[in-house]
Amino acid sequence: MFEIGNTLREARVRRNLTLQQVEEDTKIRVKYVQAMENEDFDLMPGVTYVKGFLRTYATYLGLDPDVILGEYTSRSGSYQRDHEPFGGVSMLGAPRSHRRRNTLLFIAVMCVLVLAVIYVLGMNGDETENPATKPGALGIVSPSASASPTASASPSPSASPTKAARAGVLRVTARDGDCWLEARRQSAGGDVLFSGTLAKGDGKVFIGKTLWLRLGNPGVLGISIDGDKQPAITGTGPQDFLVKGGKMTRTG
Repeated sequence: MFEIGNTLREARVRRNLTLQQVEEDTKIRVKYVQAMENEDFDLMPGVTYVKGFLRTYATYLGLDPDVILGEYTSRSGSYQRDHEPFGGVSMLGAPRSHRRRNTLLFIAVMCVLVLAVIYVLGMNGDETENPATKPGALGIVSPSASASPTASASPSPSASPTKAARAGVLRVTARDGDCWLEARRQSAGGDVLFSGTLAKGDGKVFIGKTLWLRLGNPGVLGISIDGDKQPAITGTGPQDFLVKGGKMTRTG
């Protein structure tokens, strides 16, 4: 048996994180963070909140949340589902109803990408192909289109890479475990696109020319930008990245 509180506190101190920074990143109030580190679980609203907060905090610190929850469960009794708000799910985790909406969003993005591919292939295709398969039939019109068939059949060699660079489609998948994630537009001070925990097997898609990310456990993630798979991220603890121009650069 190990001490949950000391394990969490030592992980936070190793990463030079203050209680205020933890509150800002995880949206867990300081008094509850201190309650977890002091194992004063009676100060928290209920068992469901304790489990949700422990999972979120452990994931944010790069610890295995199942080990932390297993230790807590072994002390508090059998692990049963409570009929409390959020139903035992982390406050920052995505409810099942939201996952369906995220799946529909992903399908919509994939449809846009497929249409973009059809458009690029159509620009280089034979003018005698079936008109029903041409990009124009799908409602896609080239900004540089003209009345001349020669202009449509002979696009600039740089047209395709430029359009791909402007797509800005970032996909993040919790491939090997849970990961706390915050995504903002433009920079660390930009609009929040998502803040919460990705459970193992879940994914998120973000679209933007410039995106800022903070990853709590980056080593478990699979990341692709405009369909290009990115190298695995090494290291533990929260790490910040800037995604711009098809590249992902670490900033902190």
